[in-house]
Formats: sequence, structure tokens, C-alpha cells
Amino acid sequence: MIPNPTPPPDSTSFFNRFSNEELHQIGLALIQQSQHSIQMQQQIHHPASSQHSPLRLPRIIRPSLETISSIPPLMNHQPNCSEVRPLMEQQTTPVTSTPRRPTSDSFDNSDGNRQRMKKRLRINDLPPRNEQVEQHHLPTLIPPHHHQHSFNMNILKRAVSSNLPCFFIIFSASVEPKYIPSSIQVAIMLKKLFADNQIPIKELSMRVQAGERRFKFAPLLLPDCYALVVRCVPLDINQDTAQQEILKTIPAAVGFSSIHYHHRQRSSYDIRFTVRSLEQYQTALEVGRLSIGQHYLPLTTFLTGYRLTYCTACWKIGHIRDKCQSSVSCRKCLIPYTNGVKHSCQDIFNCAQCGGNHYSLHSICPVVKQYKEELKLAVDKALTSGAIKRSIPEEVSRPFQQHANDFPLLNQAKVNSHSAWTTSGNQFLHSPLKKEMSDLVVTIKALSETMIRTEKSFNDLNNCIEAQHKSTVLHCNSICTIIDTVQIMSSWVQDSVLTQWENNPCPLSNQFIPLNVLTYNVQGWGTRALEVMDLIFKVDSPVCVFTEVRELWNSFKVLHFTSFYQKGTNHSGGVMITIGKHLRATRIDTDIENTIIVDILGLSEQIRIIGIYWPQG
Repeated sequence: MIPNPTPPPDSTSFFNRFSNEELHQIGLALIQQSQHSIQMQQQIHHPASSQHSPLRLPRIIRPSLETISSIPPLMNHQPNCSEVRPLMEQQTTPVTSTPRRPTSDSFDNSDGNRQRMKKRLRINDLPPRNEQVEQHHLPTLIPPHHHQHSFNMNILKRAVSSNLPCFFIIFSASVEPKYIPSSIQVAIMLKKLFADNQIPIKELSMRVQAGERRFKFAPLLLPDCYALVVRCVPLDINQDTAQQEILKTIPAAVGFSSIHYHHRQRSSYDIRFTVRSLEQYQTALEVGRLSIGQHYLPLTTFLTGYRLTYCTACWKIGHIRDKCQSSVSCRKCLIPYTNGVKHSCQDIFNCAQCGGNHYSLHSICPVVKQYKEELKLAVDKALTSGAIKRSIPEEVSRPFQQHANDFPLLNQAKVNSHSAWTTSGNQFLHSPLKKEMSDLVVTIKALSETMIRTEKSFNDLNNCIEAQHKSTVLHCNSICTIIDTVQIMSSWVQDSVLTQWENNPCPLSNQFIPLNVLTYNVQGWGTRALEVMDLIFKVDSPVCVFTEVRELWNSFKVLHFTSFYQKGTNHSGGVMITIGKHLRATRIDTDIENTIIVDILGLSEQIRIIGIYWPQG
């Protein structure tokens, strides 16, 4: 070989600009290109062997255009990013478990099933990127500090966390808008309410106003529910029957749902439900079994599936929206929104992971499927090592209460110490306090005696009220007896009177009483009123006509009579008619001077009385 006179370039500073993962991808790309060139040379030198025995060629995966384009270009390196982690680094064996529980909790872990599942996955599940296969052939390219998974701690913690759904507080329409508090004031009231009821709660992750009278709050990282799962319920037991049996044992159970496993044949299914009572939830977990029919089935906690870390802007997995520099796109067609708001969807599904015709986070996507498998392995390893911890429902913490004997003194021996200064001044301070304490004791004793006397008086009053009540009940019974007797007697009297009246009929003769009318010339009512009154009662006349009553006719009224008066044309004139009040009389208006007309009603015939005074001259 001819030595190269030019000095070698300083590659150390150049490669320090890249992370270990990017160097690893660059090495894989170079090796694939070299293998591709070697394969092309073999085809050129041995064309016959490639034509006659194509099946004996070594299985060398050619780097496709898609694989080469997936490698990030060298000039697009961002120095600000401290670490770039690819989505999938290595080909891992999928774990046959459901998202509801890990593989260790399944009841069928035989070697035959594991071999069958591995064989099925090797045939159907091909790796989406070719460099992952080449890692097994080139172990020397893997750096010594390479981790088993490519998920940071935030992704692992988010996978096992679960957030409660937001809850809303709505003020009624009767509250005026100016009296509605702000979201901070409502949050303070909620914290005070939880503290008064001794309910432990962490900070609220969201407190915003969602309308004119509506506030939206969200707690920070709490278990989603107190859910349990009854395992291995036989298929011959109906779900409604199993639900009734569960309610007999755990009355606080709600939200029943069945869990069927389609990846393997089983003669049973599981039932998931939520327990609203913390005491019943903990007691059921302590027992660990539940009886349904003639079966004593295991009872375990419900483990939620691991949460995916994805971006709501570009809809790619592996990061969140805060760390993404892409514009907000449609979840369905992945077209960016105009000005972040306007968008007309084309109704064409486009996956952000693989470009397929489905949602970006759909479970049928091979990239999402592979990501879930790798995430499950990473989370299980982190949980086993203790790097992360799954949040579980805990007991309600009570406030600390200190008792007198909780913290005894370490040195209880009596030590005789002489003070350097006299403490005689403390006696003067304690003497008023002792006096106040003695006065307080006397007051408490007096108050106690007063309460005793009050209680005694209340007891006496209660006894008196009971006696009055008994007396009232007795009187009521007596009155009811009297009423019954009177009713019986009245019915008997009525029957006897009616019987006699029917048996002894006698005609009644009509009797007419004459109507007396008194006419008298008074010649001055003011001087002769007593004489007129005496005359009225002697004659016993219900109708009286008086003339020359003059102006003082109203100075003295006639008892039990109604008076009608008509003024005269001279000084001594005037006429007045008096009708007894047992008769009904009506005055008739007339324009004739010195004349008054009165009609008497209510008799057998209507009578009209006319009083006239004819002055002299």
C-alpha cells in the first residue's frame, strides 16, 4: 500500500457532536451499505449460481430506500438536545399479556404456550426497520453503556400514572354574577372543605373557569378508581347471576364489566367492578376470595394498562406537546390547522407513525404495537427494580394527635438544683391566678347546681304536661260519649214527634192581628216628647203619625222605632212617621209640601201610610 502523505483528520471533535445512539445508527447504515456492495459483487462474479440455486443464497437483508431515508442526516444535528433516543432500538420478544394485567398474573404460563406464541410472532411480526435485525449480528457496535430500553424516567412514570377525570362546580342561577367567586377562591373553599372533613388531597392540577357559572377542577395524580377483578368465572355462570352474587358480598360494588381473553381459549372469563366504599374495598382485598355459586374464586386488584406518551400536536408517540416544535395538526388527516384554529378535514385517515389508513394511536398500527411491547418491558423492569412505583389506593390518613404518655422524659430522676436568683416574685404572679381559678371553680359549681335545678323543673313541667294530656284525653272521650248520647236522643225525639204529628193532624186557624195606627198633633216635640213616648207605649201602636213636631224633632229618639221626618213650610210645621223596627218600612219620595209617604212591607198586604200637615192660612 502507498502511504497517505496527508495527516488524518481530527475525528474526535467531529464525533463528540453526536450522541451514542446517533453514532450507533450511523454505524448500522455504513455496515448495511457495505453488505449491499458485497452482495452486488457476488452476483456479478457468480451469475450462474444465482440463477440455478437461488434458494441457497445467504439471507442478507438489503437496505431499502425507506430504511436509508429513516436515518437522520448528519447536518441536521441539534446541539441543544442532550440525548436523542430512537423509538425502537432492539428486537424484543413480545410478551403475551393483556393490557389489564401483566404476564405474571395470568393463569396459563406453560412452556408449550410460550413456544407457540414465540413461533407465531416470529412468522407474523416483522421488524419495521432493518437495522434492528443487524444488531444481533454485530454486537461489537453496541456501546458498553447501552441501556436495555430507550424510555426516560418521565415516560415510565407517566405509563403507570392515572389521572381522575375533571369535575365541575356549577353555581345556581339565583346567585348574581357579581357574587360568583373566582376560581382561586373556589379552590380555597374546596381545600378548606377537605381539611374540615379530614380528607387527604394533594394540590389541584387544574382550576379554571369553564363558563359564566361553571368551574373546572382536576386533582393531581390520584388512583382512577378502587377496582377489583374476580378471576376465572366459569362460562356457564351468567354475568347477571355473577353480578347479583357479588352484590350480596360487596354491596358497594358498581360499574360491572366482563373481561374476555381472545388470544387463548379459556373456559372462564373475568369480571371487573368498582367499589365505592374504602372499608369494603380493603376488607375484600384482605379476604382475597369471593364465592359465586359453588365456586370460590380469587379476587385481585385491577391494574390499568400502561399509558402511552404521545404528542397532541403532531400525534407521534415518544414525546409530549410541550417538547414538540411542530404545528397543531388534525388528529385524523394530520393536516396542520390554519392559524392554529381553522381546518377543513379531508376525512382521510393518515397515521403519523407508519403512514397507514388508520388513526395515529390505533392498536393495529405496528409501530404502536411495538412501542407498547417495549414500554411494557421497560415499565416492568423499572417496577421490579424499584425505580418507579405504581400509585395504589391508601388508607385515609388521620391528623396527628399527641397524648401525654407518648413521649416520656428521658431522665426522670429528681435533681436538686439551687437557683442562682430567688424566685419569690413568682408567688405574687401565681396568687391572682389561684384566686381566679378558685372563683372559676365556684362559678362552675353554681352553674352546675343551676343546671340541676333547671333539669328538675323541666321534669316537673314534663310531668304536668303529661297529666294535662291525660286529662284532655279523658275529657275528649267524655265529650264524644255525650255527643253519641245526644245524637241517639235527638233521633228518638224526632222520630216520636214526627210520629205524633203524622197520627194527630189538626188544622191551624189563621189569626190576624190588627195594626193600630196612632195620629197625634204634638205642637212642639222639644217640650212634649215625654208625653208622646208615654202615649206610644200605652196605645201599643207600631205605626204613629205626628204633626207640628217643629225643628226639635230629633232631640229625643223613640226606642225600637224607625223615624221618617218631613220639614214644614212654617215655623210650627213638620210631620213625622215612626214605624216599629219589627216591621220593614220604606220611604217614598214625593215633591208635595208638608207630606211624607211610607210603605210597610212583610205583612199579609202592603200598607202605605201618608202623613200630611196642613198649615193655617
